[in-house]
Amino acid sequence: MKQIKLSLLLLLSASPILASEPFNNIQGFYGERAAGLGGAFTALSDDPSGAYYNPAGLGFTHNDGISISASNFKNAKRSYLNIDTPGQTYNQTSQGYNPNFVGLVKNFDKWKFAFSIVNTYNYAYNRADQVNYPLVSPTINTTRNYTKENYSQLLVGPSIAYLLTDKLSLGATLYYLSDTKNVARTQFQQFSDLSYVMRSYVDNRQTSGIMPIIGIQYQPWQKLSLGMSIRRIIVTGGNRLYNEVYVDSARRAGTSAVDFVEGTGDGFSSIENGVITNKPKLTTAIPQTSEIRWGVAFFPTARFLASFDIIHTTGYKKRRNQDEFSGAGSRITYTTTDTEIRELTRSATTNFALGMEYYIMDTFSVLGGIYTNEPNTKKVSWAQSAADLYLQTAVANQVSATSGENSIVYRIPRSGNDPRNEYSRNRGISLGFSWVTSKSSLSVTYIREVGNGNSRIDPNSLSQSFEYSAHSVYIMVSSRN
Repeated sequence: MKQIKLSLLLLLSASPILASEPFNNIQGFYGERAAGLGGAFTALSDDPSGAYYNPAGLGFTHNDGISISASNFKNAKRSYLNIDTPGQTYNQTSQGYNPNFVGLVKNFDKWKFAFSIVNTYNYAYNRADQVNYPLVSPTINTTRNYTKENYSQLLVGPSIAYLLTDKLSLGATLYYLSDTKNVARTQFQQFSDLSYVMRSYVDNRQTSGIMPIIGIQYQPWQKLSLGMSIRRIIVTGGNRLYNEVYVDSARRAGTSAVDFVEGTGDGFSSIENGVITNKPKLTTAIPQTSEIRWGVAFFPTARFLASFDIIHTTGYKKRRNQDEFSGAGSRITYTTTDTEIRELTRSATTNFALGMEYYIMDTFSVLGGIYTNEPNTKKVSWAQSAADLYLQTAVANQVSATSGENSIVYRIPRSGNDPRNEYSRNRGISLGFSWVTSKSSLSVTYIREVGNGNSRIDPNSLSQSFEYSAHSVYIMVSSRN
């Protein structure tokens, strides 16, 4: 019974978490033309958004000053297919509207200075779910979940570019990075015998760091431009607080009736069913990945350009002692497992973007692009989940040895406990329109991204098929002095 309780609670609450995690490295587009070109902007970068894509492109700006702002409306849907039984689908949707880029550039002859604010992502969820008399478990009367989540990342900082010659520019950006996660949940489940379980917790994390970007741009002749930039996330600090209370009415009244779990980046412990456990401390960091962009842009005529980017993001893996010590009276248990912090694990990705721009009139242009958005997670295979379920049934995913009242336990690492258990290969297209004058411009861009793969949101079930669908509209306004 307890296993069924926990399984269904996790199943009904897992999707919002998965939808909020960056399972793909391309989170959005920033700036006036980059969105319309599908992100193929590394060899151009000649407006304030170049601070993000390739600061060397700022060296080729010609206006004394430019300001630009961009807003994004995004509607995304994630579908987990055939959960536990054929035809049972769990859909998770989110939508939001927020400014995602503000920047300016100042021109001093060969020197260009810029300042920009980039809201790389901002996910907000506020959900209330209720399931009555589910077919998968006739012993359950009702399950209720109340969830409020917010995930965001903000970049703020200056840029500088220097035009070495009329064909070669170097540039650099130094962003301050703030990455936050705030989650609050309450879960309640009542059974046919009127017993119930309730779980309530909060998980708040704030991570700070810097992200330097260095770029180079070269125009060997008037109709061709080449660009490259490299960046890296460097974590400088952070804090985290986790607090959880779990109540089971079927337990006897007393000290074991309620579980308490509390943790920070300095320590993590719990009292569960009367057992005191010292857990591995929580991570306060985010993956410190690097990204390299290569770009080429071709200008066959004064009205038409084509650009192409390759974006390679490195993988990341962090290891730390994950051992636990538990005690209840004179009984001591030592539990060991894999040292990998799976919350931080990322797989390397290589993405491609191709964009085109054509000026129908001197003041009106059409932009279009296509791009890939590969997953930074490992594929969740059906065979792996089947083997995991067998180990769970046979040995509860652990082996142990006991001497007297003392035990040593080895917990087998398994995909079901992996928070990075969503895999989706996404593809996107963009279509934009831009109105340009000597003093200002207005751009509107529509982006459609779809993908499919597999996931495993319930550790007590086999992997299931997964589908992703998102629509975005970018509105960008700029002025020139």
